[in-house]
Amino acid sequence: MDFTYCEFPSTVSIDTFQAYFNLKDVKLPKVGGKSWDTSQTPTQSQSQSQSQNEAHEGQTNQAKSLRHLVLDAIVENWSELPLFEQLGRREDRNYILSHLDTQLPLQLLSSHIREDFFWERGYEQRWRAAPLQARGRERRPWINIYMERHVQEFIENMQTGDYEQEGNVQATLDICAAYINQLEINFLQPSPATTEGNDHIPLDYLLGNLPDLRQLRLSYSTKTAGCNYQTGCNQLTPRDILLLAKGLSQCHELRQFCLHNTKLLPYQMRYLAHSLDKGCHHLSELSFIHCAVGDAGIRGFLETCGRESFGTLTVLDLTNNKITEEGAYVLSRTLRHVPLQRLVLRLNPIQSDGAAAIFHTLQAMPIKELDLGSCCITETITKLFMMLICQHTTLLCIDISNNALGEDFGRNLLKIVVCNKILEKFDLRNTGLSVDMRHKFQEFLTKNIERKKYEALKKKQRDKVKLMMKI
Repeated sequence: MDFTYCEFPSTVSIDTFQAYFNLKDVKLPKVGGKSWDTSQTPTQSQSQSQSQNEAHEGQTNQAKSLRHLVLDAIVENWSELPLFEQLGRREDRNYILSHLDTQLPLQLLSSHIREDFFWERGYEQRWRAAPLQARGRERRPWINIYMERHVQEFIENMQTGDYEQEGNVQATLDICAAYINQLEINFLQPSPATTEGNDHIPLDYLLGNLPDLRQLRLSYSTKTAGCNYQTGCNQLTPRDILLLAKGLSQCHELRQFCLHNTKLLPYQMRYLAHSLDKGCHHLSELSFIHCAVGDAGIRGFLETCGRESFGTLTVLDLTNNKITEEGAYVLSRTLRHVPLQRLVLRLNPIQSDGAAAIFHTLQAMPIKELDLGSCCITETITKLFMMLICQHTTLLCIDISNNALGEDFGRNLLKIVVCNKILEKFDLRNTGLSVDMRHKFQEFLTKNIERKKYEALKKKQRDKVKLMMKI
């Protein structure tokens, strides 16, 4: 069978095609000059390529079919007459998707084309040097991924003097806003050295006009200051925090918010707490990473919140924020009413007293993952930590790496860890424990995991038997 002149639907992969056809009995088209048949030996491939070259030389004078000439004309004049849905045959639409220029005006393309094949091709051609990160590869429409990257590039590269709310900003929102579910802004351009302040572009109007925004990862840091460098150009100004808080208060569908690599003062934390509590009623993940908020910042944030604030929060990440035992104590008093499942206090010098306050609070929480790596904890926490291991019934993962715990801590913990049938991951690197002792802990965790798999399998079998008996 000859499929050389067929355009396969973008929804059919080569794996699916191979399930129904034997590649030895069919002829497939080439993609990028390479055959889809990768099972041949180099000798077979060379002989086949020679025969194909000979066949190609014999067909050089053959004219294209009328159908292909018409489709080529449609592609060449698509900006004046965008025909796509009007084409009845799926093969014709696939031909358009394969040959249409991805550099045409974005508004024109988004108005007529939704197919993943085209937008994936456009993404790979435009951002060839910066491939999609792993966290963005979940199954989502490629037009959404493309638009999110386009808006990210638009915001990150915009100079403060080029911001026009009713001009370029509104034009971009008109095209892209409906497709933005996730937005990541890794840096912002600094203000020119000739201006008095260090204000960045305002984000209130942008965030307030993204009705379906669910994830926001933001940093006010500066990647390349260049000749615009001045002291404080990578810090959050009073105007910046006011506009950011105003924008966040309008993100009613926001689920995940992360502000990283941006120094935050106590009064700025109060603004953020008020706006998130007021507008983001579905917030489940909150992260302030490398923001140097300190104990005063944590206190200001929590004092602004009410008893019923953040009732949907399940993840709190406060990595590297200069929080001491005082901040940990304030945090522990407030977290009692929050249904946290993951708490990260990594790289904060809370010491053993701060860890003790956190352990006491965790007894009443459905926590599943706890990260206290590099928190200056010592062996004085041994007794409280053993109580946590014995009594907690939901904790699956614990990280206390890079703390001076010592061999005695490991020996005492090894005696009682067998009481815990839930724990699956326990990071004890750089804690003063020997390699052999860490291996013993790992063997215990492996048994826990295998036991859970066995119990899940038995439960599945029992449910199946019960269902059959009902039938």
